Amino acid sequence: AIFLDVDMTRKESPGFNGHRINDGATVLSNTEGGVLEYYEASRKAKNCAHVPFGPSPLLASVTTKKVNKGSELFTTYGCSYWLSSLLEGTEEEETDMTEDILLEAKDVAMDVLKGMRSAEVTHASEAEELQAIFDSP
Repeated sequence: AIFLDVDMTRKESPGFNGHRINDGATVLSNTEGGVLEYYEASRKAKNCAHVPFGPSPLLASVTTKKVNKGSELFTTYGCSYWLSSLLEGTEEEETDMTEDILLEAKDVAMDVLKGMRSAEVTHASEAEELQAIFDSP
């Protein structure tokens, strides 16, 4: 699962604005149907993914389809993020992760893998520069 820590009070820092990217949907009910509806809606809205880039723990946000200038960026946080929020303060347990839900989660992971591979090729020199900065004393 991917968890994002979003701090809207954080001062703007050029190049470090991934915390501004929202999920295009939320899980509205703690059921298999609710989770599958979430993945369908999130997949439709999603136009980027957060991928490992350079030294850990850095992430890059890469587009997964063409994005027009001025369009909002959306990613998929994953159902566990939303279920934990939905169920906070209750004794209810998360819905079972059925085969259909696991297939949706696998699709999200494949988008991250594709984005990671693309960033590794397209931005190899930038990743090397970041690694050198982290490795320097």
